[in-house]
Amino acid sequence: MNEVRQTLSLNGTWGFKLDPEEKWTVQDVINDTSLNSIQIPGSWEEQGYGEPSEHEPLGTWKKEREYTGRAWYTLDLEASSLPLNQDYQLVLSGVRWFTEVYLDTQLVGTGEGLVTDQVFDLSHDLQPNKSQKLIIMIDNSMRIPLIESHIHSYHTATSWGGITGGARIDALPKERIAKIDFHPGDTPQSVSVNVHLTNNQEIQNQPYIQIEIKDQGETIIKDKRPIDIENGICSLVLDLGRESQLWSDTNPFLYEVTTSLYDGDDKLDIQSHRLGLRHFQAKGKEFLLNDQPTFLRGYVDCCIFPLTGYPVWDKAHYKKQFQIVKSHGFNHVRLHGWSAPKPFWEAADEEGMLVQTELPHWSGHYMDCEKQPPEDVHQFFKREIKRIVEDLNEHPSFVMLALGNELIGPSGHPSLNELIDIAKEIDPTRLYTDNTGFGQLPAHHRQGDYYIQSLNWHPPYELGFAGSPNTYEDYSELTRLDDKPLIGHEHGQFTMYADPGASEKFTGNLKPNWLNTLNESLEGKGWSHRVEEFQETTGKHMVRSYKEIMERARRTKGLSGVQLLDIRDFPGQGHATTGILDVFWDSKNVISPNEFKQFNGDRVLLMKSDRRTLFSGEELLVKIDVSNYGAKFERAKLSWQIDKDGVLWKNGEELIEAVETASVIEVGQIALKAVEDESAHYQLKVKLEIQHEKIENSWEFWSFHHKGLPNNVRDIWSNINSLKSYLYGAKFGQLIGIDGLSYKKEDAKLAVTDLMSRDVLQFLLDGGDVWLMAKPGNQYDEIETRYLPVFWNFLWFPTQESTTMGMKVNQHPLFNAFPHDGYSNWQWYHLVEGATSIGLDSYPQVEPIVEVVDNFHRMKKLTYAFEAKVGKGRLFVSAFKTSDVKDLKRPENSYLFESTLHYLLSGQFVPQTQLTVSDLVRLFKVTGQSVT
Repeated sequence: MNEVRQTLSLNGTWGFKLDPEEKWTVQDVINDTSLNSIQIPGSWEEQGYGEPSEHEPLGTWKKEREYTGRAWYTLDLEASSLPLNQDYQLVLSGVRWFTEVYLDTQLVGTGEGLVTDQVFDLSHDLQPNKSQKLIIMIDNSMRIPLIESHIHSYHTATSWGGITGGARIDALPKERIAKIDFHPGDTPQSVSVNVHLTNNQEIQNQPYIQIEIKDQGETIIKDKRPIDIENGICSLVLDLGRESQLWSDTNPFLYEVTTSLYDGDDKLDIQSHRLGLRHFQAKGKEFLLNDQPTFLRGYVDCCIFPLTGYPVWDKAHYKKQFQIVKSHGFNHVRLHGWSAPKPFWEAADEEGMLVQTELPHWSGHYMDCEKQPPEDVHQFFKREIKRIVEDLNEHPSFVMLALGNELIGPSGHPSLNELIDIAKEIDPTRLYTDNTGFGQLPAHHRQGDYYIQSLNWHPPYELGFAGSPNTYEDYSELTRLDDKPLIGHEHGQFTMYADPGASEKFTGNLKPNWLNTLNESLEGKGWSHRVEEFQETTGKHMVRSYKEIMERARRTKGLSGVQLLDIRDFPGQGHATTGILDVFWDSKNVISPNEFKQFNGDRVLLMKSDRRTLFSGEELLVKIDVSNYGAKFERAKLSWQIDKDGVLWKNGEELIEAVETASVIEVGQIALKAVEDESAHYQLKVKLEIQHEKIENSWEFWSFHHKGLPNNVRDIWSNINSLKSYLYGAKFGQLIGIDGLSYKKEDAKLAVTDLMSRDVLQFLLDGGDVWLMAKPGNQYDEIETRYLPVFWNFLWFPTQESTTMGMKVNQHPLFNAFPHDGYSNWQWYHLVEGATSIGLDSYPQVEPIVEVVDNFHRMKKLTYAFEAKVGKGRLFVSAFKTSDVKDLKRPENSYLFESTLHYLLSGQFVPQTQLTVSDLVRLFKVTGQSVT
């Protein structure tokens, strides 16, 4: 307990009144004898205030009750426990937007803000030995044109109201320490301390500051320094010595610091803090933590609190959160458009998180560099950035600050540069940037110690480049554009199927409205029983995609970090199921922490190969790199093994001499020679052993043998001219019809076509077999697909190219010898990238052979392949890329083409479903002319 400073908690029951019409005065509140009651801390809505919402938001959660406007709190204040003749401060934590504070009828002060405590000086009005009325008016309405920042967006922290962090009165000595600034010294082991006094002119004798630093209770420094009374500042640099422990993400060591103010022998004031010794700098294109390069393995925290709708004030909550993310390899978090409460920072200090905080800002006011922002907005941010930077000074986890989310055009804005200048003047030891995500490199007219740009959208890249089987690809065309550190903005954003069963977890004021519409759609579709199957299918695809894009980032020289969006799902903006965890920080069981950490640790093994598929007998030289952001290491052992179809096949090892820190360096080459005359799956597992540390990673490859054409190729007819060089011996360019090569003449048994014509229909009715290769545009019901899953969600980005979530390969003889595990993986990439999927909503009797899982908003029944009986004939339809001879130069494409021919000309081709001619005419666009 502080023997000088005392605190009176005001948490508990207060009188309360909503004032939606803004007609109440402080005297009205005092006179009212029918006030309701409310608890501090807490929000209005969670305590039953506000109106039931009539809004049915599509794609976000819904408050059971909500209220925006003014509200009054009143308390009969008994402060007799506080000492007399002190200064008194009222501290309100977790207050959103604007406040007025009264003692009796006297206005004490007004406050504003979104992310820091609001503090009011009661020194002239509080009388501890007298009963007084303490009255607080809070207005949570948007009085400044700022809408979508995550601290007050409906989709995230909601437009909450209340005093959610608590209320207290601090009794402070009149001659006291006003604030203490801790800054890194010239060396990592030193710290610069500035002690600022208040009311220093009243000090009479020989004032001095005593600073005592303890290491787990043991005093290691005790220093006294005189005070410059004129300036009211005592500045000193303390060197903790070469044996001192530095704070870092891997060693979050905190010292205990006690700062006392003396006037002769009289102790006037005392403050206690925790101190983490650390230097965080930008040097060239690198971030240095304690002079060691570090790669920021970050995620985005979007201010999502599903049980409260506002940031919680619980250190245990945040400690658990950080322990979870660190088990997955993360060392960095970006606060998206907000700054967190005190318990968050205490937990981040203790767990070793490197935090980028932000102004509560996401607006278009700074988009045009020729246009000034609204004056009230800009002045608010001047005040808010000062509050944030000063408030977070003591926290070593606070290393970076951005001015908000996606704020600027290509060239930045001079008013944002002004805000950075203000922040640097307050604390030049933190790193600052003008915004997160927008702007262009090279950075023209922009202030920033580092930049955050999208690896998905910044030219020359686009979303389709995010992942492919070619693991030589990286983002170096972007990193070469500037000479400052670069972080990948909101990396990833791939999604999986939503979980309608999660609604039972929402026990607070917020309800997952998006799940209502999801459940209605699933029930209407008759798919409620298939949700787990969809989640497994899409979860595997999402994780495999994340692995590649994270490794692609680590392969990129000059990239200093990424901020993944997100490790958790996002409840708003259409509901983005981007997380490997749900919004409650619970695992979705799609990947374990250790597996995720394999491509997200300080040291990551990487694989370079221009392809993942081989012809049987072909040899591929695979290069193994290591991205090392741990310490330099020497004499490590690199071992590897290749499993073929799940069984150990080959292995080897070699010694690695040395790998420097902050390097992406080749450490080995492995020859993968596929077996002859066999299709197979290979898993390459690589392990790097450094003393007692083991780093592991693995990648998959596939080989496909030339099955060859069927013996009866002359029984095949096709109109697809690009297949002539491949289908040697087949009939091309002739009619299929009564007057041509009809089934009755037995001139063709199998027609391979990319068009549905009346002659094809006739051929089917007469008993012919048809392989219809579905081309984009030839179906009435079709969806073009890309290999990668949906970005964010379909509802928010409905025009994106990739609108499906993965594929499920059902049991079928066609794929018995095609190596696969039933789900999307890289051997399918060149078969489905840009292919169309066929809509089967009107054909419930047709079971897809390869089902395409649509996004959960649209929920179409889609397939890449199906089969059916039509008349006396048999129809096989596929949408894989097998109709162009260029595609057939790839192992997987040619193997599937040849396998399909063999299957269709075999006795295994026995469709179970019957379709009519009208079914086909409704599904496929029929040409009236004969196919030639």
